[in-house]
Amino acid sequence: MKTNTKRLLVISIGLVLLMVALGESGTFMSRQFETVARAQAPTDPETRFIETRSGRVHILDVGEGSQTILLLHGTGRSVADWQEGFAERMAQRYRVVAIDYYGHGASDRAHRGRYGIALWAEQAVDVLDALEIEEVVVVGHSAGGCVAAILTADHPERVDRAVFIGHGMAMDPVQAIPIIPGLGEIHLARTEIFSDIFSPEHERRLAAAYSIRGTRAALLTFLRRQYTIDGLRLVTGTYEEIRQPVLQVHGTEDASISLEAGRRLGERIGDSRWVPFEGIGHDVHVEAPERLAEVIEVFIRGDADVKSRS
Repeated sequence: MKTNTKRLLVISIGLVLLMVALGESGTFMSRQFETVARAQAPTDPETRFIETRSGRVHILDVGEGSQTILLLHGTGRSVADWQEGFAERMAQRYRVVAIDYYGHGASDRAHRGRYGIALWAEQAVDVLDALEIEEVVVVGHSAGGCVAAILTADHPERVDRAVFIGHGMAMDPVQAIPIIPGLGEIHLARTEIFSDIFSPEHERRLAAAYSIRGTRAALLTFLRRQYTIDGLRLVTGTYEEIRQPVLQVHGTEDASISLEAGRRLGERIGDSRWVPFEGIGHDVHVEAPERLAEVIEVFIRGDADVKSRS
């Protein structure tokens, strides 16, 4: 019995040392891509930096209107997603503000160990305060739905209503390897951009973000917190605490978060409307920006019948 225990202990120590070694190797290898200490300038004319209580944030701020739409991107993404047509479309009627999370895009990388949905919900409030915006309609894509949910539950006075796109409590298959200590560092060290690419401009914007030192470490921190510390918050009442109307939009061909996961999530929300987009995948805001804008506008007006036009 003692021999087996010693053998198990030796194997366990060996595995830990292996994971540490792989992690250090991955961090070192990441330097081939992460060559910039800090973003020096906004990525486009319509974006800018603002200083908040918690740090410097890169934002997209377009359009005018009495109502503000706050856009929250998904894992490994940035405001670049919304620049693929959706933000411009919504800016025809509303002020549209999108943020790069800390550790993503061109925002700061100064929150080591904290990157995750709780930090980003706090960041969203800090941005609203810095811009003197009292209330928003929050739109969150994928992991951005988690951030939107916490923002809505914890700060109901700041959110009029919420929209979740491609969001549900399920693991995206592409995140399986990155969450494994050691293997995740190696995997991301060999990955130039951990995101789908939609256009040359989208690729340019994301490539700039992934060249900033600390990007991959921040992403790994989030992925691992998502299934541990932050995940516990989401399964213990967050969605049940939401009192504002919620619109759930989901592509029927979503390969990242299943349609069923989205539907199950809706059962936890008191006032939820479900709109499937036939033939569309995970990125409804990129694949069908005009249709999505129409559905959200109906939802904002408070019309009872919210449907996706085929």
